[in-house]
Amino acid sequence: MSFVKACEINFNPMKRIYLLIFLFCAIHSFGQTITYTPEIDDQVTYDTDITKVELRDEFTIISFSYQYSNRRSQNYNFPIPLPNQRQTSTATISINPKSYLNGNGKRFKYIKSTGIPELPDSKPVSPGQVYNFTVYYERLDPGIELFNLIEGKNSPEQTLQFWNFYGVHIKNPLRKLPTTPTEPVTLTIKGKILDAKTQKPIAGKVVYQFDKNATKTGSVLVSANGDYTFALSPDAYTLTATAKGYEAEQARLDLSKIKRNQQFTQNIYLTQAVEKTETKPAPKETPKKDPPIIEKPKVEPPVIDTTTVAPPKEEAAPVKVEENKFRLDKVYFNTGESGLLPESYDQLDGLLKMMKDSPTMNIIIEGHTDNIGDPTQNKRLSLERAFNVREYLIKKGIAGKRIQFKGYGDTKPIADNATESGKKLNRRVEFVILNP
Repeated sequence: MSFVKACEINFNPMKRIYLLIFLFCAIHSFGQTITYTPEIDDQVTYDTDITKVELRDEFTIISFSYQYSNRRSQNYNFPIPLPNQRQTSTATISINPKSYLNGNGKRFKYIKSTGIPELPDSKPVSPGQVYNFTVYYERLDPGIELFNLIEGKNSPEQTLQFWNFYGVHIKNPLRKLPTTPTEPVTLTIKGKILDAKTQKPIAGKVVYQFDKNATKTGSVLVSANGDYTFALSPDAYTLTATAKGYEAEQARLDLSKIKRNQQFTQNIYLTQAVEKTETKPAPKETPKKDPPIIEKPKVEPPVIDTTTVAPPKEEAAPVKVEENKFRLDKVYFNTGESGLLPESYDQLDGLLKMMKDSPTMNIIIEGHTDNIGDPTQNKRLSLERAFNVREYLIKKGIAGKRIQFKGYGDTKPIADNATESGKKLNRRVEFVILNP
């Protein structure tokens, strides 16, 4: 039954008319507030009064009353012209269309006026006569109950005097706009509990917990098909799934920003629990008694005369002559022969140590002679000497593929063969490091 029908049944015709008038007035006055003769903190001229401030849905309507007199503004200590007097014998009034209201740091513009012309037009006034007019401005925001009306800036040189009002107090409460009730948002969370290894469903239990309020929880039992379903409101949740024989697993859902009904799927995978085997402590061993210590008679070592024992020979390092090239200057041969003399072993052992310390190092051994004798014979002799050095290193454990050898005879002298000292330097064995 509608409201109008109810009125027809319960009220007589006269009461029905009063009710309709009341409803019309209530609807018409929605958003309307009126303040009569508002309190004003200060104003430029006292010839003009604000008699009413009316707030409607679209406008702030201010009603003024003006009476021409010889009163002066209390804001000035010097003579000023009569209100809006324009250097004529007749006073005039007008409203500045650039005027505005100022409230809470916001401006509200001039819209229109009635009963008074806008500048540059004006209206003559007579002494003692009262003039009423109305000015429309933009609607003040609800909650602004103190505003200024600024028409313009006054100065002693002006022939016009603007009406400025400071601190106008009105009633303008905040209005609560009617809100349309909205249905609560419902989020459906569904999924399965699955074995992480076999992907098969598991019977168990899922518990949801609000992240902001840990005491607010809910749960659902999960059958053998592994399915579970929750209907939740938008929020942040933590889901915890448990099942017999499995480790518990959690999943976090942040649904706090969802604004409409939706459905989400969240599968939870569980890992089988590892059975813990108890380890029995090993039986305590009975400490064994150590057998009695029998001291042996001390035997003094025999005294050895070391005066005739030669000190151990130190390795003679190869001599570096160029980058990656070394000379074995302490490797000796008999004249015209290729066999190594024992005095050569110390320096060869130095080369042996270098190659063992650097397993990736490969070398080429080069044999040289002086210019005495047949050049062909000298080349063969230098080749055999280089070969014998290689054989010594191989016998000591160096792989043969790491060692190449060449004989140059007397083709690459490093000194003058005209002297004995020069010939001695030319009879030499050298090696070059191919890859350090």
